[in-house]
Order: sequence, then structure tokens, then C-alpha cells
Amino acid sequence: MIERIHGILAEKSPTFVVVDCGGVGYGVNISAFTAGKLPEEGAEITLFTNLVVREDSMTLFGFADKTEKSLFLMLLDVNGIGPKLAQRILSGVSPADLLNMIASDNKAALGKIKGLGKKTCEQMTLALKEKAGAMLSSLGDVEGSGITGMGALTGAKLEAVLALHTLGVKDPAAEKAVVKAVEILGDAADAAALIPEALKYL
Repeated sequence: MIERIHGILAEKSPTFVVVDCGGVGYGVNISAFTAGKLPEEGAEITLFTNLVVREDSMTLFGFADKTEKSLFLMLLDVNGIGPKLAQRILSGVSPADLLNMIASDNKAALGKIKGLGKKTCEQMTLALKEKAGAMLSSLGDVEGSGITGMGALTGAKLEAVLALHTLGVKDPAAEKAVVKAVEILGDAADAAALIPEALKYL
């Protein structure tokens, strides 16, 4: 099993890279999340990897960090999710946001990810809710993860943070702004009210 790969980033695209290791170019499939963290071509790079072996192929998938790799392997445990769909899911949302959605049983948010139908969303939360919650707890306060010591975001708070992400606001700024909005408007406030209030604190 190839657990990780280190070398020179020879080529890159939004879904695929070639890493030169000692003169051998390894083709690695990646998510949009990992693509966004890549250096320029010619720079050194390390990717955590998983080799998927099929009867007629061997496909290498690469990840920017261990959290994304662990989540990829978790997704493969869900009936109906193969490596390509798992890669597509991780391209549609950050690993931390996906963990939050699963842990909080937010099927509505999951259903907005391209390639996920209602049945698959239900299977994901049923099979992975406890594992996702445990992973969130182990991550703790991670910059850029959408996770703080307050634990997994749920309901309107999570929806508001995700909305800020779509507007280009990154964590921890997005989460802190939503927490401030909740302090002003109260826990009963819905996402529609929280979003404009949170924008005042950015």
C-alpha cells in the first residue's frame, strides 16, 4: 500500500496531479479541496495517498491532509459510494464542513452536494454519524476547519457558516461572526437572520 508520496509537483489540474519521485511520475487523483492547497509546479509536495486496486486498474488518490484521507476512507464504507464519488463529494465541500453535516444529521445540506441523492445522504448519516462526531471531537480547534471548542455546529448556525463560506469567508472568521450573531439575535434565530447579522462582524 502506498501511504504517502513526496516529490516534485510536475503537473497539476483541478482533479489530477503528476508527482515526480526519483524520475518516476506518479499520477494522483485529487479533490478540489486538495487542489486549492497545491503549490506551484516545480515545488516539493507531500500527499497522503490511498491506492484503489481493481481487477483491471490501480488508481492512486491523494489528499492534502490526514483528515481528508480518513474521511475518504469513511465514505467508501457507505453503500453506493465508490472512490470517484467520494472524490467528487470532497470536491464539493471541505472535509470539516462535511463532517459537521454528517455529525449534525443535516441531510438538507448534504443533498446540495453534486452527485448525492436523498438515499445516499440518508445512508451517509446513518453509517457515519457517530464516526464523524468522534473525528470532530478529536480535531478540536483547527484553523480553517470550521471546528472550535464549542463542538460541531448544527442547525441554523451551521447553515449560516456554510453560507458565509460560499461568499468566500473562511474559518475561523466565518464561525466567529456567526457566534457573535447568535449572541445578538439569540439561539432561536434562523439562518436567514444570522447571515446578514454575521456579515457585520467581518
